[in-house]
Amino acid sequence: MKYYISIIFALVALTFSSCKESEPDPFYSDNEQDHDSDEIIGDDYIYHLPVIFHVLYQDENAVDENNKRNQYVSYDRLKTILQNVNDLYAGKLYNFGEGADMPSENIHVQFELALYDESGKKLKTPGVEYIKYSGEYPIDCNSFMNQTKKKNKIIWNPNEYINVMVYNFKKTKDNSITLGISNLPYKQNGYPAIDGLKDARGAINKNSLSFEYCVSINSSYINQESSRYTAADHGYKEYTYDSGDINVTLAHELGHYLGLKHVFAEKDTDTGSEPNESCTDTDYCTDTKSYNKPAYDRWLISYIEQHKQAGNDLVMKELIKRSNDSGEEWDSDNFMDYAVSLSFRFTPEQKYRMRQVLYYSPLIPGPKKIKNDNYGTRSQDNDEDIDLPICLAIEKAIPVERASFRKEIHSTNKK
Repeated sequence: MKYYISIIFALVALTFSSCKESEPDPFYSDNEQDHDSDEIIGDDYIYHLPVIFHVLYQDENAVDENNKRNQYVSYDRLKTILQNVNDLYAGKLYNFGEGADMPSENIHVQFELALYDESGKKLKTPGVEYIKYSGEYPIDCNSFMNQTKKKNKIIWNPNEYINVMVYNFKKTKDNSITLGISNLPYKQNGYPAIDGLKDARGAINKNSLSFEYCVSINSSYINQESSRYTAADHGYKEYTYDSGDINVTLAHELGHYLGLKHVFAEKDTDTGSEPNESCTDTDYCTDTKSYNKPAYDRWLISYIEQHKQAGNDLVMKELIKRSNDSGEEWDSDNFMDYAVSLSFRFTPEQKYRMRQVLYYSPLIPGPKKIKNDNYGTRSQDNDEDIDLPICLAIEKAIPVERASFRKEIHSTNKK
């Protein structure tokens, strides 16, 4: 049985060559695409977050089992994925109202392909740069993420861009597969108090970081997705589920990047966190239901094996069911769950938490509520080394065969 694993981590620095073109545009030379001089009027202010995909490839012509490129990922594919993620964050296309106990929140963020590079040059392919990787490929993500370097980092200034690395991940010895990787954000010492985030002190920019601060996704699965994105009704009546859905992977990892934890119970470890044998609420959002993830995984493995031996189809209505030690049952639909989940919901408290990170955290693009230079959320010229802790979370999901399911599964929530 193979496993999908996604890891929240810091990525290593690499040397590379890339292609950008045209002369600097003075208007964009300070990278104003993130509107960081705007005044924030309220919680419905729309954040414009420039995204730069760094595609690390070795073979331009490498293809997956469907004869589609999975190393040199096309601009069109990445553009489509980002648009799907925007739809997921807007909560407008996959919000199944019938039987749902609350709607999915509109986070009021717009992830946009970056138009200009750090020096103000217009990009040949908006939001995408291609980097010929000279090391071992697929990349050993554990080695890749544990290296730290002061110079030759791939990332662009995190105060102006969200950096997303795209590359094939090397399989681990137990044949598990990593789907996505992300750093968690930081809070500034003293104010505001964003529970569960590590403190950062002083002004921070790219040159003061010793690691790649970014999101990363496994391009081996770049072409996998559920059919709801292409269905005329966006899967409202029925769609085919894919456990390796790249759109959900990126939405999930961006949720971590903006401060969200997993909805199930976790405990701290030396390297970050891991699922805990309890139903304790550990994500700092009281409107998400927590459960015992290890117990669910054991049940899921047994369920899949029993149905396989009997020659029976898997029943999605059963696979997405969760329960806790209080006797509650519900359908898993939150982006910050994984394994088998409908993955279309953010709750009000999750929205609040992400907005707090956008308002106050360093290394996040966009305007801040505090613009005092002494606060230190933004810095363009401080190259002093900042000893930031690398915050990790490790997640393991069990894939299931592609399966169709119908609308009635959305009306099964009960207490």
